[in-house]
Amino acid sequence: MTRTIIDTPYSVKARAHQLAALGIRCIIRYYNRQNSQAFPDKRLTRPEAEAIVEAGMSIAVVFQQNHRLITDFTGDWAEKDAEAALKCAGDVGQPTGSTIYVAVDHDFVATADLTVIAGYFESVGATVRSRGYKIGVYGSGRVAGDLKSRGLVDHVWLACPLGWSGSRAYLKDGDWNLYQDAIGLKIDGLDCDSNITPPGLPDFGQFTLSPARSLPLAQTLDAASARNLYEVDARGSLNLRGGPALDYPVIRTLSGGTRLYGLQRSGSWIQVDLEGDGRPDGYVSLDYLLAVTGDTADLPVTGMQAIDIAYREYEMQVGNLDGPGTNPRIALYYRRLDGAANGHDDDEVAWCSYFVNFCFSELGQKGSGRADARSWLTWGKPVQGAPRRGDVVVLWREAPDSWKGHVGFFVGYDADQWLLLGGNQDDAVSIKAYDPARVLGVRRL
Repeated sequence: MTRTIIDTPYSVKARAHQLAALGIRCIIRYYNRQNSQAFPDKRLTRPEAEAIVEAGMSIAVVFQQNHRLITDFTGDWAEKDAEAALKCAGDVGQPTGSTIYVAVDHDFVATADLTVIAGYFESVGATVRSRGYKIGVYGSGRVAGDLKSRGLVDHVWLACPLGWSGSRAYLKDGDWNLYQDAIGLKIDGLDCDSNITPPGLPDFGQFTLSPARSLPLAQTLDAASARNLYEVDARGSLNLRGGPALDYPVIRTLSGGTRLYGLQRSGSWIQVDLEGDGRPDGYVSLDYLLAVTGDTADLPVTGMQAIDIAYREYEMQVGNLDGPGTNPRIALYYRRLDGAANGHDDDEVAWCSYFVNFCFSELGQKGSGRADARSWLTWGKPVQGAPRRGDVVVLWREAPDSWKGHVGFFVGYDADQWLLLGGNQDDAVSIKAYDPARVLGVRRL
């Protein structure tokens, strides 16, 4: 996993091929009214754009002329900026249908300021859209959320500082297209920042110079553009270990707030990349990580999962005994949750939740910790959309508002029925079809 999307105020014309060879797939450059002495080649030119595309990379653009003071968004600046942005786009040959971002490079929080910025984007957007382009915003979560809710922007590029108003929440739950995940980098001698996209959403308005080559975006950006970014959420320090268990040696300790990238899951452990270079640096416990972007469930999985334990028990044909007494295997499920002193005397006690808890405990993972099926409704994370193999499914029993329920692992479909692998299904560990209308919730670790 290499860095694939970078932004820079410096021309890359002379080093485009070197950057492409290092895995860069998109260069974000600037439009403006006038270059400054500090950045004499900040504005993208046609020859540079041609060099980028010839090297096999795509381009994205952001318009910025200061845009750090509220006065940069008042008066007739909207009209002047829109005209300047369109002139730059024409000079470069930017195809219609792509996006021109506009920077809001300050943490504006006052309602009056947001109103001014909204008026500016309404004016700029009307002009830019009338010429066939989309408009985006680079800025804080609060600014981006306000503009998106008003329908004034098509794309959102979140600035790096998560301390800016609303940015952390918007990054976690909002409708963003780019996030500037690291700043102050140097790649092949070029000062730049890196950016990521949400998983499965590689289109943020980038372009090449040939309208006929409207991007099959998968050809210019790959999965490395979408990263699961985490922060260490620990009061003290977190151990980085050589493998996914406590008995692996500690490589180093990570302080609270340290940022890292998730590569793959192994039970309740995540293999992580500290430098963003795609190379694994070790494993940390998921319990002490705070997800900044992405869903942990989207990471590749290594090692056994709870569903694998469930299938193992299924192949053992675990079931209730005829008559009094408890199947020793079911008694193990009871003891694993309740402890030896509180084990049940028979297997007539509803044991579906005991079974699911047991499957997770076999891997050192936390289940619901309770015997009632509905306790799983607050475990893990809720699943939106279609369930996946191994998701925990909770059903109502007798009535939706009853306390009774059933829990098992989703394994597939039988026509319009859901197939669950679970315990205490016809008095055994079995696979059984259920009406999805009975589903109360689907959860995932």
